[in-house]
Amino acid sequence: MKSHFLFIAYLFILYFSVPSLIKSVSASEDIFGMSLEDLVNITVTTASGVEESLIDAPAAMIVITSNDIQKNSYHSLFEVISDISGFDSIESSPNTFYQRGYRTPFSSRTLFMINGVVDNHLWTHVAQFSTQYPISNIDKIEVLYGPASVIYGPNAYLGIINIITKNADKLSEGEHVITARAESGSWNSYGGEVSALGNLNNFKYSFSARFFKSDEEDLSNRWGFLSNDLYSNNKIWGPILTSNAINEPLGSYKDPTDDWGILANVNYKNLTAGLIYWKNDEGYRGNYPADRGQSFANWTNHSKQIYLQYDWQVNDKLNISSTALYRDSRSGVYWAEAEPDWRDGMQEYSFVSSTYWNSSNDSYQFRQDVVYQSNENLSLIAGWRYKYLDLTKAWDVPGYWAGSYGSTNSSNKSGPYGFGEGVFNSQDLDYTFNGKPLSEVPDENRITSNDKGAYIGGIYDVNSWRFNLGIRKDKNSIFGSSYSPRISSIYKFNKGDAAVKLIYGEAFQEPPSTQLYGGWSGRNANPNLKPEQAKNIEIILMHNTPKWLHDISLFNAKYKNVIRESAINDANREIWGLEYRGRFEYSHFLSELPPITGSFYYTYTKPKTSLSYDHDLQEWIDKKNTLGDISPHKINSTIHLPLVNNLSLTLKGHFVSKTQLYSRNPLYNQGIELGSKVMFDVILGFNYLNLKTSLKIKNIFDRLEFYPGLRSANAGNDFTHRSKGYDNSLIPQAGRSVLLTLTYEF
Repeated sequence: MKSHFLFIAYLFILYFSVPSLIKSVSASEDIFGMSLEDLVNITVTTASGVEESLIDAPAAMIVITSNDIQKNSYHSLFEVISDISGFDSIESSPNTFYQRGYRTPFSSRTLFMINGVVDNHLWTHVAQFSTQYPISNIDKIEVLYGPASVIYGPNAYLGIINIITKNADKLSEGEHVITARAESGSWNSYGGEVSALGNLNNFKYSFSARFFKSDEEDLSNRWGFLSNDLYSNNKIWGPILTSNAINEPLGSYKDPTDDWGILANVNYKNLTAGLIYWKNDEGYRGNYPADRGQSFANWTNHSKQIYLQYDWQVNDKLNISSTALYRDSRSGVYWAEAEPDWRDGMQEYSFVSSTYWNSSNDSYQFRQDVVYQSNENLSLIAGWRYKYLDLTKAWDVPGYWAGSYGSTNSSNKSGPYGFGEGVFNSQDLDYTFNGKPLSEVPDENRITSNDKGAYIGGIYDVNSWRFNLGIRKDKNSIFGSSYSPRISSIYKFNKGDAAVKLIYGEAFQEPPSTQLYGGWSGRNANPNLKPEQAKNIEIILMHNTPKWLHDISLFNAKYKNVIRESAINDANREIWGLEYRGRFEYSHFLSELPPITGSFYYTYTKPKTSLSYDHDLQEWIDKKNTLGDISPHKINSTIHLPLVNNLSLTLKGHFVSKTQLYSRNPLYNQGIELGSKVMFDVILGFNYLNLKTSLKIKNIFDRLEFYPGLRSANAGNDFTHRSKGYDNSLIPQAGRSVLLTLTYEF
């Protein structure tokens, strides 16, 4: 009902506004985006650590501009990567994405940065792509494909996503810009943002803040293991359903979102102080079957980073940039669990628990980067980094199963059934345990380590050629030393409008602490895990024509010591892939209107693994196989059509081909595959003076599709019995949704 009201209100505004809008915007105002020539020459910094044009960057890259964000009415970073090539994305909790066909338990192999500051979780390495980050103050998003460890060190494994926020450099002295954004839509969703830029003589500032809340879609009737009959089944859950662990009762599907975030920096001459501060608090969506985990139990992630940067232009050739950073990274969980009772005659019942989990982590980092412009043809780059980490080892979970760690209730206490102080049975009349962990994980359950790294490289231009060469050495106090080389050559032709790039790079991924130490009976951990290793070679062709910017990559990547969800790194993988990134611009058939623009992205991925799961033996065996859960073919296309000078229609299409499932998934053993699917979105947007609005309808035909399950994906699809494991084999994809966004610039 609310969505219908929003749509009617939007049409009402259009009816009374359009006649005056046509006259109010001058032809010189660029409200629909930059040209293709501007895009190919846009300055990027992520690939080499220095400013260079996109065509000169030694990497496959996509740049999402602030105009792209406005035209596509993005309201989260997850929507951004779901629209571009090279990613398989799954709406989950947390949202999960696999870059370049590399399926992992979590989205932890892509390095995520904000203004060059890494924001992956310290303990899990997960890039938390939910709705906590402000959108309106983003200048551009640089997405890099392939390993890039030379400059960034460990964990720049599959690629990099770098958000660059707007700054006040282009504002005149005494000028300030304030932007307010509000959004409301389906499933009782609403949010707000405010951002501000200002220039006061030598003092400049940039600030943005956001909150977003939603009930999210009810998926209880979309998959058998999300049924409310299971969530409320007394034989399965018993006294957990009436416990007072949280404010609202359990027993039905609920998936609330309550996220917020702040990005801020102030600059005085060459000194910048910055803050990255956010929290997301979300349910579990469709991740877990209803006979094992209550979806309304919540997962909270919290991050705070404070940093100082000093940029010293020593002379016209030498620049030194120094950064000092402190980070506090936390996770907290409320988890209601029902483990099937394995005793004879008790299979209808469960061992139940209601527990609170905690992880608190800190880090200090010092970094220095040096750029020396020897002459107009040669640039030398070098740098070093020292990083100290103080991390949680295992989850702090008082009262959980034997072998888990508890700061306030000893794991040695057997409890009523001998498995843990908080483990009861669904036949019990009462659940009396209510232990909570300390706010800070004690030293006895922590581990400290340090990373030291240094790199050196060079960029050499001669005639139409550009060469990049770099090497890095890192030494970790736990994992030892690693080397990461990277080399590329770029040849530009056709008067600089085209280029061929050949790139070779290596990288390594450190095991997260949660997989090293976070185990107990029933969950694997392995303190002997080794870093994963990647070797990638690719060739890239870019060609800018008057109407199209073509960008195509062909790559081969080989991976060793792959860490699977069972905390073992005994697998190897090889992935072949092709990515096409096309942007176009055509003159409008109504000559007085801005051009028709859009994009066409295609991805082909062929991922192979050295191991397959044998469901008869219930173990992994040495057998080459398709990795699974990665679609071989994906297409994302967008057409942006101006209707009048400041009114536009955007049409988006998404195609995903038939997809083989992960071999651990019981549905794989049944020969089940995910069928191909086509989804469409539509966005109607208009601008009036300083007001920008959009009405976005996602999945306009309400196609009810599925994503592959996460981690082990082992729950199965036999809804007449209890699930086989803790991870749903399939996760329902969102149905039709509507979002109205209004942005006003003061």
